[in-house]
Amino acid sequence: MRRGIGVCSYVVAAGLVGALAACGGSGGNPGGGSTPAPTPTPCTQTTVEQDSGPIDASTLLFFDFSVPDSGRLDVTLDWTFPASAVGFYLVPANTCTLDQFNNRACNFLIRSEPSSTKPKRISTPNFAAGNYRWLVANFASVQESASLLIVLSKGECPALTGVAPGVSGDAADALPKLERMNPRR
Repeated sequence: MRRGIGVCSYVVAAGLVGALAACGGSGGNPGGGSTPAPTPTPCTQTTVEQDSGPIDASTLLFFDFSVPDSGRLDVTLDWTFPASAVGFYLVPANTCTLDQFNNRACNFLIRSEPSSTKPKRISTPNFAAGNYRWLVANFASVQESASLLIVLSKGECPALTGVAPGVSGDAADALPKLERMNPRR
């Protein structure tokens, strides 16, 4: 009789193991275990450009810089007077003359015309490594002081909250033409 109980115990135990192996799986893993969630990519942020200083009235300020890797480009631009019309633009390096800018004929990769939002916060996903030129336009009739921060974000970094860079020409049509274009530094 003991032998019958022993065989029965093995049968029950084997059935229990089979039942437990079938539990908890998503059905997609033939081994019966659950598939682990992918590990999030850690957030890394690198400052690729930082600038601050005065911008003369009716002036387009520019500077060429490099983005060393691909990722999301985060731009923060702030200035002194809320009433001043200030815009931010990004183009390929060594491009965009004052005449082209005033006619909005540049190859704008980022175009954020003046708005009531201060400071400007712009996040541009899938930005390629390369050489670029930032342009800050002071359309106001008074000198401004501005600060600019451009950061390359990679991984699971939250995007900046703000107005997305626009490409509409409606706001640009109402702006005065800029009188001069000056390099920074």
